[in-house]
Parts: sequence; structure tokens; C-alpha cells
Amino acid sequence: IRYTVMDKQKPAEQLLRFLTERPHEAGIVYALSRKRVESVAEDLSQAGVSSAAYHAGLSDQERKRVQDDFQRDDIRVVVATVAFGMGIDKSNVRFVVHYDIPKNIESYYQETGRAGRDGLAADALLLLGYGDIAIARGLLEKGGNMDRKRIELQKLNTMVSFAESRTCRRQVLLSYFGEKRIEPCGNCDICLHPPEMIDVTEAARKALSCVYRVGQRFGIGHVIEVLRGSQNKRLLDLGHDRLSTYGIGKEESKDFWSTVIRTLIHKEYLFQDLANYSVLTLTPAARPLLQGEENFEMARPRLRPKSDKQKKAVRKKIVASLEYDQELFERLRQLRKRLADQEKVPPFVIFSDASLVEIAATVPENEMEFLMISGVGQYKLKRYGEVFLREINAG
Repeated sequence: IRYTVMDKQKPAEQLLRFLTERPHEAGIVYALSRKRVESVAEDLSQAGVSSAAYHAGLSDQERKRVQDDFQRDDIRVVVATVAFGMGIDKSNVRFVVHYDIPKNIESYYQETGRAGRDGLAADALLLLGYGDIAIARGLLEKGGNMDRKRIELQKLNTMVSFAESRTCRRQVLLSYFGEKRIEPCGNCDICLHPPEMIDVTEAARKALSCVYRVGQRFGIGHVIEVLRGSQNKRLLDLGHDRLSTYGIGKEESKDFWSTVIRTLIHKEYLFQDLANYSVLTLTPAARPLLQGEENFEMARPRLRPKSDKQKKAVRKKIVASLEYDQELFERLRQLRKRLADQEKVPPFVIFSDASLVEIAATVPENEMEFLMISGVGQYKLKRYGEVFLREINAG
């Protein structure tokens, strides 16, 4: 599994881009609320992606239908809450996307582990949104049991630390569960593309100053509008176009300022009061930064996974060290689906993706060679050998 974390900016577009690059792969998208699940599933369906929502609020009959359709490859993407996956035995899940940050590493590890069970390459993508972190913390703060609240907050902080880590993702995960890995995995976003840290001290000071100048009575959106010199009527009515911080950040994008401010919130230079319209206020930690006693760095935002020759080379190596005929693989996959529909079984019951990859790589010409494929025994040779060999030779 390749672990990747991206900064969450226009997540609907990020998700659709990710899926567009995997037009034939099946996977799961996890979101934390039922409302979010249904919204994402509807957006994907409108974009032409075969998808369905799954959460505890649906009827037993509907949940079973979604599970069965996913098993049979009739649905490519299931958008779900954490309620989905416990009873699923589908080996060819090629990706798991976390649209929202999970509440703890245990959940994240379990959910990403539903991808790539056939041993082939799989992706685990996490969209890291600092607004989501603030909301999650706010919900946990409302809990009544102090001990439980402390533990859950600590787990959330550990999850955030994993997402922000600048060392091998797999090393961090294994370390959390008490295992050690001496060498980096070489197959996560950090190993493949080490994050670039950028000094944004001046931008951070501008943001903090702007929060102070607007009276510490407004949220992120308004602060960004002041920084970028917006002509918003409400802003003008408030006289905020006359502030010293008005327009001092107009050279940067909204996304840039959003990332800076949310990083300041996460690193506790700013406090976002979710119970009070998400108003921003300065914390005591902001003073030394404003007074020039500290510098401020953040990782350059990652808005999409890298897709270059290095990544493709690694992916080929992972796929059983085989380079295979992708056109033949797709024909075999379609044949498997037709047979599965006839027999009313999930496609992987006939052959796993790993077996199809090996067939497409070695291109067996007769029954003896077909029998050498991993996952092919005498029973499957007798049942499916002739029809698959016919498809292979048809090319």
C-alpha cells in the first residue's frame, strides 16, 4: 500500500482527479458523517463514476444491496462511514481514500488495510484539512467524561502528527504499534517525494496582525478577504478597507492564506472558537512570532499526488515485479466479470487481480502453462482454462 497525504483544497475536485487516473479500479472513500457520505456519493454519480453511499442510516436491505454490488464489481466506488468494510472480503480493492481525517491511527490503519489484500499495488490517500481537525477537536471537547476526552484528544493529535510527519509513513505507523522498521519503505509520498519546507514567517506575521486588527472577532474567510484586499460590501461597510493590513497579502492566493492560517491554528498560534462562529483569536504563543523572536515554517501544500516516471517505475516493481500487457489485463478482467455475473459470485472468486496480472505478463499458450499461474489449480483449469486461453489467443 502506498500511503499519501494531500492538503485538502477543493476536495471534490481532488477526489475526482484521483479516480479519473484509476478508471477501472475499485475502492472505498471514507467520510466521517452521513451527510458528507451522501453528498460525495451524489457528486461522484453526477460525474459519471459508478458509486453508492453506505452508512448506518440506510435500511438493512439497501446496505446489503450496496455490499453485494460492490463485491460483484457492479459498483466501482463505495462512499462510506466507518460502518462499511467489517464484513467485506474483497481482495481487489485498489484504493482507500479518507475524505476526512480519521479520529485515530487505529481506525486509519484498519481502514487502509482493506486495500490490496491480493498483494498487488494499492493506494491509501488521506486529505488533510485543518478545518476538519478543528471540528473534530471541538466535538471531542464537548464530551462529558474527562478521562475519555483526554485519551481521544491525544489519539487525534497522534493522527494529525502522522499526517504531518516528514519521515517515512510506514515507519511512523509501525512505530505506533510497537514495531520497528530500520529502512524507509520507499513506497510512500515522503520516501518518493520528500516534502519541501518553506519559510512563511512574514506571511504568518501578516495573518496574525490581521486577526488582531479586525478585533479578533472574525473567522478565516473574513481575515483572508482583508489580507487580499477584497471589495466585499460587508468588509467595506465595516471600514476594514482602512486597516493597515488591508491588501497586504493580495499577491497570494486564497488557498495559500487558508493553509497558513490553518497551520497557525494547528500549531496553536491562533485559537478558532467553533462554538462562537469560528472566530479567530491570538494565543500567548503568537507574541514572540509577531515580535520577530521566532521564525515560522510549513510544508509546501500538496494538492495532488505526484505522477512521474519514478512513481510508475516503483509501481511496476510492486506488481509482482512484472511488466504486463494492460490491454490484455482489461480484456481478462471483463471476461472474469461476465463469468462472475453468470455464476452470481464476486469476480475475485474466479480469479484474483494478482492472477490476471500474472496471466497478462506471461501470456500462457496452453493448459500446462496456464496451470503454472498462481491461483490456478486443476479445478479452475478445468472450469475456466479453455475460455481464458481463448480470450488470450484472441488478441
